[in-house]
Amino acid sequence: MKGELTTGFGGNSISLRDGASALFRRRALVLFTFLAVVLGTGLVTWLLPNKYESRMKILVKNQRVDVAITPGATGGAPVGVENEVSENEINSEIELLTSRDLLSQVAKETGLGQTARPSFWKKPVAEAERIEKAAADLAKDLVITPVKKANVISISYSANSPEVAAAVLKKLGDLYLEKHLKLHHPTGASDFFKDKADQYESQLHDSENQLTSFQQENNLVVLAQQKDLTLQKTAEAKSKLLESEAAVNEATNRIKRIEQQLASTPSRIITQSKSIPAQYSAERLNTMLVELQNRRTQLLTKFRPDDRLVREVDDQIRTTRTALAKAEGQTAVEQATDLNPLRQTLETEFSRARLEQTGAQARRDTLAGQLRDYEGALRKLEGDTTRHNDLQRQVKEAEENYQLYAKKREEARIADELDRQKITNVSIAETPAVPRIPSSPNRPLNLVLGVFVAGLVSLGAVFSAEMLGDTVHTPRQLEALTGSAVLATVPENSRKIVGRQRTKAKEIENSTVAQLES
Repeated sequence: MKGELTTGFGGNSISLRDGASALFRRRALVLFTFLAVVLGTGLVTWLLPNKYESRMKILVKNQRVDVAITPGATGGAPVGVENEVSENEINSEIELLTSRDLLSQVAKETGLGQTARPSFWKKPVAEAERIEKAAADLAKDLVITPVKKANVISISYSANSPEVAAAVLKKLGDLYLEKHLKLHHPTGASDFFKDKADQYESQLHDSENQLTSFQQENNLVVLAQQKDLTLQKTAEAKSKLLESEAAVNEATNRIKRIEQQLASTPSRIITQSKSIPAQYSAERLNTMLVELQNRRTQLLTKFRPDDRLVREVDDQIRTTRTALAKAEGQTAVEQATDLNPLRQTLETEFSRARLEQTGAQARRDTLAGQLRDYEGALRKLEGDTTRHNDLQRQVKEAEENYQLYAKKREEARIADELDRQKITNVSIAETPAVPRIPSSPNRPLNLVLGVFVAGLVSLGAVFSAEMLGDTVHTPRQLEALTGSAVLATVPENSRKIVGRQRTKAKEIENSTVAQLES
């Protein structure tokens, strides 16, 4: 047919004229469906309760470094990165916000558990179950999202009452801050560090007292200087001892040489010598011989000739006569002697050497005693050094521990004060406010969407009715159904049409006649 637009669908061609005629035929269905959907959408939109959304924002930062309960020193945050917050930290705070115990406490304190059970539910429910149900609903209604490229967590909550929405978020923020403080700064840290600081302070005093007592008992003023001085004196004593031993050896060698010289040097030397007869000796022997004979004569008056005393005198007489005979045949040499000056010099040198040897030996013995004393003092100082170093190390260790825990005690005290002032690494950047304008439902948008959906549903209803119906309305539908060409069609109301055509022709004829007559 000329001027007709057709489309193919499922092997059948449907023209726009057929679609328009189908809409015209199904106008009642279209109107009913459209009005039903529009009215239903409007009714539902009108009956939906208003939802009020309250918002809260939490800022996460790394400006506060909590004291660590460790024996080591607390390391601060690196310079320049104190404001950098990692994604893990953001996710940790989100998990903390959505923890079940926190939500249960919020539901309990805000009274959400009282409205968790529908009014038609007559079976009594335990309070714990109501609170758990309210916490589960709260977890579903809370919308927690991290803000992109910012250290901010956005939290929103919708409720039928604006006051309830704001109160829930406010209570959630308060309880979250308390839980954050409790987790990041455990209780008892200040008391722990105070006890440790007092303990190490007492230990420091005890160590210092022990060190002072040890120094006083052992007369230690400056141990290092005393040790160096003793070492110096020991070295000097050793050097002097070696010198004295060398002096003793030298004196001993000199004495040996002098003794050898003295052994070969006479004490006196002959200054004058002359030969003379032995007259004096003969006279002397004659005198002795006479005296011995007189004595023999006296003995014979008392004793017999064979008596022992008489025989001894006889022997002396014979010996004297023999000597007298020799003296009368010899000449005597008369010599004059004097002291040997060389020997005197050697003896003087020998005496000086012996004196030097004695002095050197005495000095050596004195230095050996001093060296033993210095070595004993040095060994004692070595032993005292070990004990002194141990005591100093104890004092230093106790002082370091005391300073460490005193610093940690002060840090814990500051942390407690920061906790009391609610100064943490998280803060409420935007406090929840009571909303005055409902966030949902959006009634104008819902009505516009309802009209659009009503149009689509109406078209779908017409299409469904046409597809499911078994009545043929057009020749094209008949050709598609039978597969044969349609030569002619007779409308169902053809008589009425013919009558209307005749009436119209008669009216035209009458009108034409009237015009001609005029």
